[in-house]
Amino acid sequence: MPHPGESDPAPPHRFWTEFTRSGERHFSGFVVDRSNLERRYAIDILVDGYPLKVLRAQDYVQQLAAAQVGDGCYGFSFLLDQNVLAEGAVVEARLANSGTVVGQPIALERPLLPLHQSSVVGAVRWSGSLRFSGWVANLEEAGELDVLVDGVLVTRTRAAGWSHVGDAEDARAVRAFDIYLPERFADGNAHQLEVVNWLGEHLAGSPVAFLAVPGIPYEALAACGLSDLDRRNMPGSWPFSRYQEWRERFPANPSPVEARRVVVVMIGSEGMDDSEASLHEQNHPDWIAPFFPTGTGLATFDPGPVLSFLEGADCAYVVFALAGTLFLPTALQRIVGAFAAIEGARAVYGDFDIRGKDGSVWPMALPAFDYERMLEQGYCAHLFALRSADAIRSLSGGASSLYRLFNSMLDDRSSLNQDIIHLPGALATLPPFDVAAARPALAAASLACLWRRGTEATATPNVAGLFPAVRISRKVASSSATIIVPTRNRADLLEDCIESIRPACEGERIEIVVADNDSSDGATLAYLEQIDNRIAKVLRTSGPFNRARLVNSAARVANGDLLCLVDPHVRALDDRWLLEMMGRIGETDVGAVGALLVRTSGVVQHGGIVLGPGFAAARAFSDRVDGDFGYADLLVAAHECSAVTAACLMTRRSDYLEVGGMDEVRFPIDFHDVDYCLKLRALGRRIVLTPHAKLIHDEPARGQIQAPLFEREMQNLRTKWGSVLAADPFYSPILSLDPCPFSALSWPPRAMGPRDNRSPSPLGVPDGF
Repeated sequence: MPHPGESDPAPPHRFWTEFTRSGERHFSGFVVDRSNLERRYAIDILVDGYPLKVLRAQDYVQQLAAAQVGDGCYGFSFLLDQNVLAEGAVVEARLANSGTVVGQPIALERPLLPLHQSSVVGAVRWSGSLRFSGWVANLEEAGELDVLVDGVLVTRTRAAGWSHVGDAEDARAVRAFDIYLPERFADGNAHQLEVVNWLGEHLAGSPVAFLAVPGIPYEALAACGLSDLDRRNMPGSWPFSRYQEWRERFPANPSPVEARRVVVVMIGSEGMDDSEASLHEQNHPDWIAPFFPTGTGLATFDPGPVLSFLEGADCAYVVFALAGTLFLPTALQRIVGAFAAIEGARAVYGDFDIRGKDGSVWPMALPAFDYERMLEQGYCAHLFALRSADAIRSLSGGASSLYRLFNSMLDDRSSLNQDIIHLPGALATLPPFDVAAARPALAAASLACLWRRGTEATATPNVAGLFPAVRISRKVASSSATIIVPTRNRADLLEDCIESIRPACEGERIEIVVADNDSSDGATLAYLEQIDNRIAKVLRTSGPFNRARLVNSAARVANGDLLCLVDPHVRALDDRWLLEMMGRIGETDVGAVGALLVRTSGVVQHGGIVLGPGFAAARAFSDRVDGDFGYADLLVAAHECSAVTAACLMTRRSDYLEVGGMDEVRFPIDFHDVDYCLKLRALGRRIVLTPHAKLIHDEPARGQIQAPLFEREMQNLRTKWGSVLAADPFYSPILSLDPCPFSALSWPPRAMGPRDNRSPSPLGVPDGF
């Protein structure tokens, strides 16, 4: 049997085809082989007889699904460039390599008829256990979606999130949705879920078969040695909207500890009675709670009275919080237990809950200590504890706000991040407070800490939703940089990329190196010749495409102190992104800096990399659009993460060479950036994602031919960094490991004991494994 796209002598009447213009630039169609419904065909798109692109007819088509033709997935769609529309006369589709016409050619000069509805109205897929996700195409008239299980209506939902579909030239933002079924469907039996839109149309993938079983503790899973499929069938996530149920199901039960006295310092007066009532419910019996009035701004106070009280109090630990904080009964016992469990711990902070306007409770699941996020958001300073000696020392030094009390421990660069301990799981519910009013105190505290560490910086107000926010801009040291752009063919992409980043290079000691891998098309060869030794240095490398090898080759000949890796699909939006990244890498303990990348559709493409999903790595916030604050305001605050993408990554050349650059053998195409960042973290370096450097990145879709290589690289990542993948310090164990991070709670949570931000260690895998 010939493969799809090969010549086929069979008569054309065996094909059922259609080709329509469904929008000004949008065209769609389908091809069904009546003699073999399993076949999918490659389609040539031609304009005025000239080949334009090749597509694969495998999209869902509602018309065919309704007619019960196979699985309904025989469609294709594409957008024509506006210039092609203006200059072309006829567009047609044909079976690749056979010439068989698909539908009828379409004359471009004809006026548009009433538009056909897009053949793909949306899609739904099983995310594991009781969670499903999907999208709908119609943004203007999006109504409720009916969700049926085994033919019975279970619930209705709306597409309230965002997703991205299509390739770079057909990119568009669509409305996304999540569905969580009731627990009664986790019964170990096979079910079928259907999602029907407001027009009565089934979404692609519907109906979808699924099977879920009741929750099993992770300890039992490890003992049973369950397969990936078995793990997928257990409840893995839970919606944030049902957090109260989750919290009751998975309480954080502390171990018994010695009852050492705790002073709970409450700043402010509003809500005093509520805070005191919650403290009377504590499992830990030995505490006292003085209240002190606020100073000139929110979260500020006069340090003198607080210092006098603590000097006269016989206590081991001091908890600081805003008046009105409602402590959970186990809060103080968990804090004392964390100090007892980790010798040398100087500070402990924990997760907290916030209340919605309707009184509902929502979790703020925090990371292990994140210095960069502390500076820009003060996330850990609203509820924390210090050893008594450290509290007295900070107050004696004049600390007059919660933010300065906390960050004064880090005034000395020799202070260790792992001395600060995070407790996953809520300790309390915070009172509502004016984040804008707290912003001046945060800015002053952050600048004071940076000044003490010898770093010159400014702090400007930033807008966020849940936390006070400032943007820290460090003075850029006099450094040279080399921008490395690995490429092969596609002169149009490369030229757009180079022209967009050039303004950031003017007036700076910046060079551009284009690492070319056997480009062969005439346009690219001409462009490379045009820019070589003028706009950029062109480095030619032969052999199979190996992105890691291309970057390594360029790094060896680079003249810059800094290296900035830029994918040719990236386009800069302004001329300030490079200085922002150089300011972050100016901190001596920062190993790599990544930028916020968004697609032309407006959907976020990269907001940092989270370890763990799929026992691998996933890009954060691909369910959000540009301008969204992100979970816990992470899309507006610079923060640390375990890795950032090499699509736009800055690092020191000295660090790059010290760790051996990118791994050309184990990670030639994928995960070389994750591996590189983890190697830096193993040296004690921090990895920073800054949303203040924002660029466009329309990453191409992965071809099927790369799938085996991708699987091999993923296995290499699991082998080398498996212990790190299991416990990302910057991702909370109470958050799910679904494909889209920060979108749900984990069911059940992973280890919820005290944790620090410690450098990871790789497994020493010998060559050949």
